[in-house]
Amino acid sequence: MIRAVVTDLDNTLYAWVDYIVPSVEAMVASLCAATGLPKIRVVQSLKRVYERYGSNEYPFVIQEADCFAEFAQDFGSFNQLVIEPAKAAFAQARKRYLRLYPGVAETLTALRAKGIRVAALTDAPRNAAELRVKQLGLDRGLLERVYTLPSFPLPERVDPQIKRREASGHYRAQVQVIELPASHEKPDPRGLTQVVNELGLSPAEVLYVGDSRNKDVAVAQAVGCHDALAEYGTYRSVEYMERLEAISAPSATRRHVAQDGDAPVHPTHRLAAFEQVLELVEAEASRRAS
Repeated sequence: MIRAVVTDLDNTLYAWVDYIVPSVEAMVASLCAATGLPKIRVVQSLKRVYERYGSNEYPFVIQEADCFAEFAQDFGSFNQLVIEPAKAAFAQARKRYLRLYPGVAETLTALRAKGIRVAALTDAPRNAAELRVKQLGLDRGLLERVYTLPSFPLPERVDPQIKRREASGHYRAQVQVIELPASHEKPDPRGLTQVVNELGLSPAEVLYVGDSRNKDVAVAQAVGCHDALAEYGTYRSVEYMERLEAISAPSATRRHVAQDGDAPVHPTHRLAAFEQVLELVEAEASRRAS
């Protein structure tokens, strides 16, 4: 009997590539307009920071990008005239393009109504993952808890308002978020093992869903959970992947986008849509009952 579903976030509940590409592009356009710097210099400088942190969602990338060093000497004006407009451009694009896949909200609601516990396990840092969970409404009764990699710490030079909001819990979601050690990044099995143990279940009672054979399917099979490949999350346009390559650090792309190639890992189930998770749960219950 499947008593819990554990799901990846990026490219399983929503299309990470489809949102991050236009969002970063909008931010870059704002930065170029504010500083007069050429696009190539801005992009390459941002990519160096992204590579250092392994994420295209490092929230303090602008103040750490070396191309803005001359402007950053006066942080007050730099923040007001460069950082804030760029952040607003990113946020506006994110609001427009970040969407759950069709049927995700309905399926999660149906699972919870059946008494199936639902948690998320992601390789994204807490800052970025928790913000997306909030914006998509996943913290309003759809997920029981979310497991992430550690948050990025606040840098020394940051808008004081951000520090106040962080201290007040402004950025926290309405769902329990647990940070796993960086060493537990998938396909290390310790992350999923902790999730299963904290749900109080055996691996055989858990279905794990994700878009990567090398990371998600492999870790589910290593732990002994049921596994399902979110095959729909592996389909991406050539145009968007080319645009992603221009703006993304290789380490960030590897973390957020499945690059399985000829992976030897074979999924037990393949999903053409997230709604099929409910079918798998019901089929397993029927099999057990017969």
